Amino acid sequence: MKAIKVFIDMEEQHKMLPLMEELNRNDDIAMMGVGETEFVIAASGACAMAYAKAVLAKTLNDCTIENCK
Repeated sequence: MKAIKVFIDMEEQHKMLPLMEELNRNDDIAMMGVGETEFVIAASGACAMAYAKAVLAKTLNDCTIENCK
């Protein structure tokens, strides 16, 4: 299991819900909002996390990613 915390700018807040819907359709990924401009993504493994990060890169103009322990 891998998890990351993602921080976005307020200008991109409107992208959070569609992003959550897209990632949560995948059985190996779970995304949950934890604030207005931050969310957590958990994935079953490295491949699922790589896919989630690719979707983030495609969807968001700028974000900060922290690895969770």
